[in-house]
Amino acid sequence: MSLVSASIAECGYSSGFVLRGIKFSLSEGEILLVTGRSGSGKTTLVRAITGTLNTVGGYVKGEVYLCNRDVKTAKPEDIYTCLVYIPQEPWYAILGHTVYAEICHLLALDGRVCSEADFAVSSTLHLVNRLTYTLSAGETQRVLWAQVVLKGARVLVFDEPLVYLDEVSRTSVRSIIERALKEGVAVILVDHNPLLWESLEPRILVLRDGRAIYYGKYSREIVEKNTSTQPPPHASRTSKGVYAELKNIWYKYPGGNYVLRNISTVFERGVLTAITGPNGSGKTTLLKIASGVLKPSKGVVVRSGSAIYIPENPLLYFSMPTPREELLLAARGNESKVLDIADYFNIKKSLDQPLAKLSSGERRRVVLASAYLHGFNGYFVDEPTGGLDYETAMAVISLLENLVEEGRAVIIATHDERAIKRADLRFELGV
Repeated sequence: MSLVSASIAECGYSSGFVLRGIKFSLSEGEILLVTGRSGSGKTTLVRAITGTLNTVGGYVKGEVYLCNRDVKTAKPEDIYTCLVYIPQEPWYAILGHTVYAEICHLLALDGRVCSEADFAVSSTLHLVNRLTYTLSAGETQRVLWAQVVLKGARVLVFDEPLVYLDEVSRTSVRSIIERALKEGVAVILVDHNPLLWESLEPRILVLRDGRAIYYGKYSREIVEKNTSTQPPPHASRTSKGVYAELKNIWYKYPGGNYVLRNISTVFERGVLTAITGPNGSGKTTLLKIASGVLKPSKGVVVRSGSAIYIPENPLLYFSMPTPREELLLAARGNESKVLDIADYFNIKKSLDQPLAKLSSGERRRVVLASAYLHGFNGYFVDEPTGGLDYETAMAVISLLENLVEEGRAVIIATHDERAIKRADLRFELGV
């Protein structure tokens, strides 16, 4: 039985088409892996399939059916009963102000009363009293994965499901998907690194420049031809002095336990430092404290020079509606600098598009370009390569390394081995 059927002549936004000529179907127990470079249309395709493209000003010419219902005419409750969709930017899928409210709201929609057992089976019991705005991206993804465990949908759609997760959580996610496939669920995955899913033998759809360049059986040759995963080696760098020192840092969010306990470290100029650790170990919190966004509950932070914190959600950084205006603000009106940095990051074609309409990868490139133009002394960047294809990720890392070569301090929090391998120092939490 076909659970997903798509025949899309064209889809996109008021500014123009993003994808053309996409056609596929999925039956019970089948999996489709969608891959391609940042900006190739992966997220737009997912929005078209799930019926959410029109909610962000987009359009679809063609037909998409979920559980034998046309998404254009189906009632929202019909789509809801068929589908679980977890977007690449998980914070946009959260409704409740606490994890308890989020999970219980999900169950209430199905006429169920939530219990401690529901939180235990979905591995969210330890987060039950947390305010959702205090969750890291990885923790937010884990809360959303509870929907998959508790809801029992027939179609699962995940946009970059592993990008913010540690290895333990990634293994858990793979197990959930494997179990769902055995139970006859249809699964659509978007991932910039198809090799992570090779064992599931998915069908694969490769997007490039608005079209499908390959659709068919998983092929290692096709994957390696269209993606790369290993960063080149880099020369070791020497510190140019201490930029920031953290002394005996403790921190807890309101109503919670301590996230950081007695942390002491230094961050140096001319060095790229990677903060690593499992989900919930305090990586994001440490970045916020070191950059001055948060004040520690106990302890002292000493910095020499200006600092910027770049969050996992790029939209929280922007002050202007379009990339051009944002970059002009950062470049103090210097159009030449804007065009140069836009060319470097391959965002020229998006300069006049609303930031809200760009893909996650495009927004991440814009935010880093803006921060670069501002010229801070210290850069604290949360998941800088999250969800980016190899070429774009390497461009981002190269820019961060340029900042390091200029004597800036660059500190990143990441799960991405591509970024970790390029770092000079690694500071691991939760060990």
